[in-house]
Amino acid sequence: MNRRVIFGLALVAVGLLVFFLVTSLNRSPSSPAPSQPEYVIALDAGHGGKDPGSSVDGVTEKDINLAIVKRLQTLVDEQEDMGAFLTRTVDVFVPLEERISRAEAAGATIFISVHANSFTDPGVHGVEAWVDDTRPDGDPSWVLAAMVVGAVSQSTGASDRGVHSQELYLHHTKMPAISIEVGYMTNPEERELLLDPDYHQKIAEGILAGLRQFIDWTESTPE
Repeated sequence: MNRRVIFGLALVAVGLLVFFLVTSLNRSPSSPAPSQPEYVIALDAGHGGKDPGSSVDGVTEKDINLAIVKRLQTLVDEQEDMGAFLTRTVDVFVPLEERISRAEAAGATIFISVHANSFTDPGVHGVEAWVDDTRPDGDPSWVLAAMVVGAVSQSTGASDRGVHSQELYLHHTKMPAISIEVGYMTNPEERELLLDPDYHQKIAEGILAGLRQFIDWTESTPE
């Protein structure tokens, strides 16, 4: 091989080396994969799509639920140790069991379903929570429900109607899971409040405060 060919090959090799060095230096360092928050909170806006939930004077429960959940999502995501997962983000129907399976697939550790209530007596008002009747007394779901109801009552001024149990789709999961009824659409005064974005914010702040109390309780309670 003559010297001219050897010299040409050497130049090509040097050029390739310089090219790879420059491109590697200019390449931005890859961002590390975001870590999973310590507590993934599944936020379930009750009803949706073909299932409007309660409907009073043109006001549909499904819309109130989603509006509150989206405000709560923002608050949860601001916490260093929490992250929110929504079982629905738009007005769409999601079967009950699928809501649980979506939450579990996302690694959720706490499940909160948000609803607005209704009753035949328009004088009934206030906030209450429900747990599945398979949960024994003292189960973390009961503790979570009591803390969330108390905190929402405090943040909004609504009556605390306590915690109740019945057969719910929440029995499909073992994580602490509650359904919170944030007010009665059939009560004229409370219905007006449930249409107020500022009141939605107060509800969301109350739920977050109850969540924080519950997390503090779990971390201080021996297993």
